[in-house]
Amino acid sequence: EMLPITICADTHGQFRDVRCILSTCGNPASRTYLFLGDYVDRGSQGIETVTMLMCFKIKYPTRVYMLRGNHEDANTTLIYGFYDECTTRFPNDEGELLWHIYMMVFNMMPLSAIVGGRVLCMHGGLSPHLNNITVLENLPRPSIIPPYGLMCDILWSDPDDRYPGWALSARGISFTFSSKVIKEFCEANNIDLIVRGHQLTADVSYSNDYLN
Repeated sequence: EMLPITICADTHGQFRDVRCILSTCGNPASRTYLFLGDYVDRGSQGIETVTMLMCFKIKYPTRVYMLRGNHEDANTTLIYGFYDECTTRFPNDEGELLWHIYMMVFNMMPLSAIVGGRVLCMHGGLSPHLNNITVLENLPRPSIIPPYGLMCDILWSDPDDRYPGWALSARGISFTFSSKVIKEFCEANNIDLIVRGHQLTADVSYSNDYLN
C-alpha cells in the first residue's frame, strides 16, 4: 500500500524546490516519500527544509521516510553552512541550542532503506565492509559518523568505473566502487537496484547493463 514511492535526494536547504516536489508529486497524506539525506548546508533555508520534512514525518509516519546523508553530521555542518545558519538567524544561545537539537535528531536517522524488498536506498553507496545486506539492520543509533568504516562509506562512497573494484575516493574520505562491485553485491543479496544521492547528475540516463 506504500507503493508507488517518490525518492528524493540532496535537497540542501532548497525549501522552494522541496515545496515544488510535494506540489508536483502529491501531498504526503496520499503519497509515499523517501528522502535520501542532505537536507541542510549550502542552501539558505536548511531550517525550513528539514523542519517541514520532520513535521510531515510526525504527521504521516508511514508515508514519509528520512535517511541520513553525509551533511547530517556535526563536523560537516560546521564547514558547509548549517551551523552558521542556525546561529545567525537565532542569535545569542538560541541558535547554538537549536543546532545541537538538530544534531541529536540527525544522529538517530537510519542510513539505508529497502523498497519492495529489492531496491536498496542510501545516500552514498557501498562499502568494502558490506557483504551481507542484513548488516544494515543492526547499525547502532544514535551514532556519530566515524571518519572511516561501514557507516562512513554508506554516506560518502561513489560509483566510478575509471578504477576496477575499490579505489580511494578523490574526496579524501571513503572509497569509489566499480560496476563489477555493484553487480556482485546485488546478485549476492538478491537486490535489483541501488538508488542513491550524493552526486549531481547532469544528463540523467537509466541502464540495466550492470545486472545483465
